[in-house]
Amino acid sequence: MKVAMKNPKTGEIKEVKVGFSFILFFFSGWFGIPLFLRKLHVWGGIFLALWITQAILEALAEEIFAVFLMIVMIGLAIFLGVKGNEMTAKNYLENDWEFVEPDSEITRMAKAKWGINN
Repeated sequence: MKVAMKNPKTGEIKEVKVGFSFILFFFSGWFGIPLFLRKLHVWGGIFLALWITQAILEALAEEIFAVFLMIVMIGLAIFLGVKGNEMTAKNYLENDWEFVEPDSEITRMAKAKWGINN
C-alpha cells in the first residue's frame, strides 16, 4: 500500500509505502545514499560516518571494533526498515508536502499507522 504526497510548490508527486522499507533495510549502509535521496540528511550522515569509521577500523586491523560497528549498523538498518517510511512521510509533511488524497481510506490508514493527527 502506498500513499501519494505532493509538493505544492513544484507539483512533484512521490509515493510513500506504508510498512517495512526493504530499500532502507538493505541499502542504507551503502554510504547512506537512500537516506539522502529521501531527504533524511541526518540519518544519511550517520550512516556515512559509520561506514567511513568501519572502513578505517578494518584497514587498521581492529576487527573486534569493526564487528561491533557492523552489529550497530545492522540494528540501525532494522530500525530504518521498520520506521523509515514513516520518517520519510513525516519529513515531507514538515517540508510543506501534502497528501494527494487526504480523505481517502488509504491515507487515513497511513496517518493512523504513522501517528499523524492532521
